[in-house]
Amino acid sequence: MGVIVVSGLSTGVGKTTAAAAIVAVLKARGRDVVPVKVARLQGSLKDPHAGDIGTIERLTGIRGLDLSDDPNPLQRVRELVAEGKTVVVEGSGALSIPLLANKTIADIAAELGAPLVVVSGMAEGAVSLAVQAVRFARMCGADVVGVVGGKLPSNADLRTRLKLMEVSNSTGVDFFGSLPDGIGASEPEAFWRYIKTVTLPPSW
Repeated sequence: MGVIVVSGLSTGVGKTTAAAAIVAVLKARGRDVVPVKVARLQGSLKDPHAGDIGTIERLTGIRGLDLSDDPNPLQRVRELVAEGKTVVVEGSGALSIPLLANKTIADIAAELGAPLVVVSGMAEGAVSLAVQAVRFARMCGADVVGVVGGKLPSNADLRTRLKLMEVSNSTGVDFFGSLPDGIGASEPEAFWRYIKTVTLPPSW
């Protein structure tokens, strides 16, 4: 597996922590993994490692790359793959927001030939939004392989915890699990315990 793309339905659904969880699971499997940002919405940062990449680094201890200011970030991703890296590309904002020359993260996943993981919130209406997002991404040519629930309330009942299974049933994509709300503020040791709830394809 060379590249995996992670995108959220919108901002604030737990996309960065889901990307960090995927990075951590792959690292535990022995992959030489690197988290990458190819575009960000907040403009240039004096220290790129202070943004989403910085959060992933803090949670996993794995150094990442923010290529948002690179003139050809997708080529850099391909070069990393050629070096034997497994690249986890985290999107910015919502799945349908244009990021690179009017390309959405779904377009980018299709161009890279990479599987796309969709991160959904757990609020009311999340299932229908996630189903629509999967369909949109497929219209862009992306291979949507799984959905992750972000920001699962600590007091969630079983029905809430399994809510996104409905997305799996409606679209045929796998449900990779849900991550607790507030996990992004946890210490690295605690974070590694939380990610045991995430199940990725064995081939990754």
